[in-house]
Amino acid sequence: MKEQRYVVIDIETTGNSPKKGDKIIQVAAVTIENGEIVDRYMSFVNPMQEIPPFIEQLTGISNHMVEGAPTFGEIAEELHNMLTDAFFVAHNVYFDLSFLQEEFKSYGYYFSGPILDTVELTRMAFPTEKSYKLSDLSDEFNMLHVNPHRADSDAEATALLLLHIFKKLNDLPIITLQQLIKLAGSFISDAEEILEELLSKKLITLREQGNPDVEIVRTLAIKKQIDTMEPGEKSVELEVITY
Repeated sequence: MKEQRYVVIDIETTGNSPKKGDKIIQVAAVTIENGEIVDRYMSFVNPMQEIPPFIEQLTGISNHMVEGAPTFGEIAEELHNMLTDAFFVAHNVYFDLSFLQEEFKSYGYYFSGPILDTVELTRMAFPTEKSYKLSDLSDEFNMLHVNPHRADSDAEATALLLLHIFKKLNDLPIITLQQLIKLAGSFISDAEEILEELLSKKLITLREQGNPDVEIVRTLAIKKQIDTMEPGEKSVELEVITY
């Protein structure tokens, strides 16, 4: 299976509703391949409208900072190409995706690839956390998050969070991964393929260890227990391996 590419996106906007005319004022992307950050992108965006004072106070992005920036139409193709054949990843993914899809639509583009929501994935991997806000998770996991509510800092923190999630998922027992795969159809995130790949790697590793008492049956690791009942007769009890 080819190595997946993940593009972690964060945007800052003039408001909460693209359908009501709110626009993107900053977009950032961090690309992950082979378990490492391989590229970063950031651009301010001229929204062709005034930035509300409360947004300027929240983000630190002023009208002056975006007046010479490209419009979304000038970076739309570059962003769309970046997302081609990649997972779209964001913290509260529908917020960022809805803005980008609305802007893309104006220029004849559309993203139709798989998505991952790091809020959902963190709840799955770390169900006992008290808060799933990006800033709180950054503190909890000692991740770099220099400037919250700025797209470049938020995208970097989300990318580090995604790598942390992947590490935790990789450490989960086989039986837990099997249960998550059964539940994956109800997720916002398109995580089933990722979970199946992790499970497959674990089963391959188990098989390569060459334990004669373990048999791989489809996606189950079975431990064989053989008890002699009478001469020539054997009873085979099967135990599912849970590690």
